[in-house]
Amino acid sequence: MGNIGLPSPNYLINYGTNEIGFNLFQQAYSNDQFNQDQITYYKTNGPYASLTGIAGSKELQIFKLLFAQTFKNRLNVGLKFNRYSSQGFYLKQQSYVNNIFFTTNFTSLNERFGFYGFILNNSNKNQENGGISNETLNDSTILIDKKLMTVKLSDATRNNQETQFMFNPWFRINKTKDSIYGNNHYLQLKSKRVSSNYKYKDRYIKEDKYYNFFNLDSNKTSDSSNVKQWINDVLYVFENESKTKNISFGYRNEFNQIWQNKDSVFINHFIRGEVSILNKKFKNDTVQKIFSSYKTYANIDYIFSGPNMGNYKVEQNSELIINTKNKQKLFFNALYENRNPDYIYNNWISNHFVWQNNKFKSQQQFQALIGIEGGKLINGNFFYKSFNHFLYFDSLAKPQQYHHQIQNIGFSITFSKLFFRHIGIVINHVYQKSTEQEYIRMPENISTLNLFYSSAFFHNNLMLQFGSQLQSYQSFSAYGYMPSIQVFYLQNESFKTQFYPFLDLYLNARIHPVSFFFKVENVLQGSVGNNYSFVKGYFQTDRAFRFGITWMFFD
Repeated sequence: MGNIGLPSPNYLINYGTNEIGFNLFQQAYSNDQFNQDQITYYKTNGPYASLTGIAGSKELQIFKLLFAQTFKNRLNVGLKFNRYSSQGFYLKQQSYVNNIFFTTNFTSLNERFGFYGFILNNSNKNQENGGISNETLNDSTILIDKKLMTVKLSDATRNNQETQFMFNPWFRINKTKDSIYGNNHYLQLKSKRVSSNYKYKDRYIKEDKYYNFFNLDSNKTSDSSNVKQWINDVLYVFENESKTKNISFGYRNEFNQIWQNKDSVFINHFIRGEVSILNKKFKNDTVQKIFSSYKTYANIDYIFSGPNMGNYKVEQNSELIINTKNKQKLFFNALYENRNPDYIYNNWISNHFVWQNNKFKSQQQFQALIGIEGGKLINGNFFYKSFNHFLYFDSLAKPQQYHHQIQNIGFSITFSKLFFRHIGIVINHVYQKSTEQEYIRMPENISTLNLFYSSAFFHNNLMLQFGSQLQSYQSFSAYGYMPSIQVFYLQNESFKTQFYPFLDLYLNARIHPVSFFFKVENVLQGSVGNNYSFVKGYFQTDRAFRFGITWMFFD
């Protein structure tokens, strides 16, 4: 939506879904947050640190920190911190992002006890301008100072805060740990606490006339939603003597409390099961050992008691590595789930939107992803999704449900080649299609071309690369955005994106252990068209300059 730290629509068909259970809504800030899947645990020989600083047009400032250290080869502590801020190109577009997580993991000397855990905090603050009043740009406005354009909201702000704490101790039940003579049995106890706060303020709702309805206060808006979750797991794990097979099963309790003008409590009880298998086959016909391997992972979660009773998710991921040395592999992932609608679809109370007991049906979804990685030359995948009882927000930003099946298909293919050891080209094309494009908004074709030159100088002490990236999206009907409830909705057909080539030029260099870059984004702005928007009323960045440096410190 034109600035780092602002909400981002999802116009790509991606594989995967969240865990089943209670969920308030799908946040639109996933590009500028840490999530649980991004938590990484480290083990280092000594202290390691990486510092990154980036600056650019419109007071863009980015700082990133990564640190990890292992003590006595047993206890590790890690830290990752990201801070972003930028005023944006338009009025009332300032954003602030602070994301941080601490991790730790420990294994005892006899390897019978250990633990791992993390503390995570996401803070997203930004002004909400509602988009520019004139929702299109023309030849007379394309090059003027965007700060002179009027916006729809004059004093609205969003503040989202999320904190997670997780601790998982584990115990090996059997005394002897010997991969030759016996199997291993483990007990894991996992506890996680999550606290999320979502605040929206607007002091001039009468003057701006952006909203048509006032529920709690007709002079100003001060909406707040708070969610607290306590999730506890007990898990038994069996590991065979060759460490190629794992079987686990257990129980999860989920306690959820939401405050939104009143308190509501949701308690769910799960049963869980997982199986993983790894097989390796060595080929001895080469001097250097090359082996193929097959690994598969399957899991099931089922809620047998609580408001989400009957919800389940079954998933399997399989991978066949044909040649480890050349990084060639085949993979196939599939999942099927039945889940209740997120809380926001059935119940919501705020100053501008109120609905209760919509009684929408549970949604069934099947996804499949199959692909090949052919090493450095070509990679590709094909994906398929089907929905029953699809949920969406209509042109009034109110929840609705489509009761017929929707099917989405697509593929992605990437070709990469280095010519004459220095000139590189990377071509990627994505095709995606939905049987109901009125409800699923996305471009059918997305193409990306990256052309670069790279070389080493001064006995490989200086690595240099400069190049360009060109990306284009086929015209499509885009989403609208509603700041009050931070959702993307189906705006009417009056606004469509247009074909627009986004061209970036860049220079990368590394003088070990220092890397730096210079980049100019949207080089063609003002010369190849005026519609470079992906959300109605919001435009991508104008021509912008960025530069940054990364410095690594390690023992």
